[in-house]
This record gives sequence, C-alpha cells and structure tokens, in this order.
Amino acid sequence: MNKDLNNIRNHDYCRKAGFMLFIFWAAISFIAMVSSIGSARLNTESCIDCHVVHAWQDKKEKDSKPMYASILEKTCEECHTSHDSRTLVKFGQNIIPIVKSAIKPEAPLAGGNFYYTSGQIHLKKAGYCTSCHVDVRHHATNAGYRFLGEDIEGIGDPMYEFGDDGHNIYKSGDQYCIACHANFCGSKNQEFGAGWIRHPTNITLPMLGEYSGYKVYRKDVPVCYPNPEKPERSTARVMCMSCHRPHGTPYHFLLRWDYNTMLAGNGNNSTGCFACHTTKDTGTIVQEAEIGE
Repeated sequence: MNKDLNNIRNHDYCRKAGFMLFIFWAAISFIAMVSSIGSARLNTESCIDCHVVHAWQDKKEKDSKPMYASILEKTCEECHTSHDSRTLVKFGQNIIPIVKSAIKPEAPLAGGNFYYTSGQIHLKKAGYCTSCHVDVRHHATNAGYRFLGEDIEGIGDPMYEFGDDGHNIYKSGDQYCIACHANFCGSKNQEFGAGWIRHPTNITLPMLGEYSGYKVYRKDVPVCYPNPEKPERSTARVMCMSCHRPHGTPYHFLLRWDYNTMLAGNGNNSTGCFACHTTKDTGTIVQEAEIGE
C-alpha cells in the first residue's frame, strides 16, 4: 500500500515537474522570440547568463522578490567593455555595443565611449550605468528607448550608428539631461538674443537663411523631432546630443568636435558648429548632403 502510494506521489511529482519545465522553456522561447524584435533585447535561452537565479533565497526579508535586477551574474561592464579597439561585438545571435574600450576605439558609436573619460565621477550622485539607463530589462519589450525609461522615446539603429549606414532617430526634448544638468541648461543660461551663455536647446532649427544648408539629417550633428515616426526637416530641433555624446569623446565637455577649431571666416569648414551655421565660415550657404540616410 505504502509502496503504491509512493509511486503515485512520485508520478504526480514528475508530472508537476515536467509541467513546470514545459512552462519554463516556453517562457524562455517566448523571450528569445520577442528578443529578436529589438537589438537591445538579448537572444538567449539561459536566464543565468545574467541572473543569479536562486540568490533571492538567501534574502532575509520576509517578502523579498525573486530575480532582483541588482543580483546579476554579470555587470554591465562585463558585456559592454572590450580589451581592444572594437566598439561592436557579435556574440551568438546578439550584437553588443561596446561603450568602454581598453584602447582607442576604432569607431565611435552614437553615445561615444568611456575610453576618453578620466574615470572620475564628478557628481556625487552620478552613480552607475543605471543612473541614466534606469530600466534595464534585456528581455522586456517596454523599457523605453535604450532603457532610459518608458517615457523616453526614439528609434534606435540596430548597429548603434557603427559605420556609415543607419542612424538613430531622437525625439525632441532636453528634459532628460536637464534632470542632472539643470543649472547648466537652465533658462537663465539660454536667454535669446546677443546675451545668451549656453546654446539654446529644444528649439526648432530654422529652414531659412544660413540654416537652410542643413538638410534632413546629419549623423555627425544630429537633430531630434517631435514625432520620430515622421522625421520632417520642418520640425527638426536642436538637442543636447546635437553637440555632445554622453559616454565620452576625445574633446572637452563631451563635444562631438574640437571647439577650438571652430574658427569663423576661414572658408573651408562645414562640420561642427558650421553644419547648422553654414554662412559663419564660408560666407555662403553650404548645401550639405544628408548623412546616414
């Protein structure tokens, strides 16, 4: 009797275990399928590639939840750092952007590279990658543009702007950067007229005069749009990233170009500041071809 009862229990346990395994692999398959939709979502069949699955069991809190985002097998740097100059790495089915190279990067990605930074955190609350990428969920579908939060919108280039083809499409607004840099970009520093201190942001780039030389888009001097789905030149706006790269550049203040070389009147420069202010250097409107279309 007891033997038969044990067999029934064992059989029932196996059925439940089999069902749980089925659910587990079905979920993983779904994650892998969904992951293929966006380049920032990992194609993986193993949660433990990133998570320490049972670390939550060691938590003392009574109502502690499983799969804490902070309890990871690998940190951000373990995947997004390289020992050489590469800035884009293919790993299995995934294309991984490198944001911190050990030697001079071969090609900058859209956000730049921490290779050029001092390694010092100048703001006490600057924290870690998650200070900006606040909602990192590589298996989710609604974590917002580049995991910057669900309210941050944009269309990301699957190759992260590596090479000459493809580019991101940013939605207008500078509120995200201002969250930390409010004193730098505040209204007092962006007064219009001859007295402004900082370059105004989130303003429409005019289509007349010197600004008419800027066409739809330039990857080296990007603009943003109120509606990324319809990036029309008439709605293009100047943003923080028009001039800066957040992760680092070879130039001061995270600028995309050497500001010291922006000398008006030399007549041979159509980059940097002169991408928009086309008459300031040559004296005539320079019609630039679209870059990255």
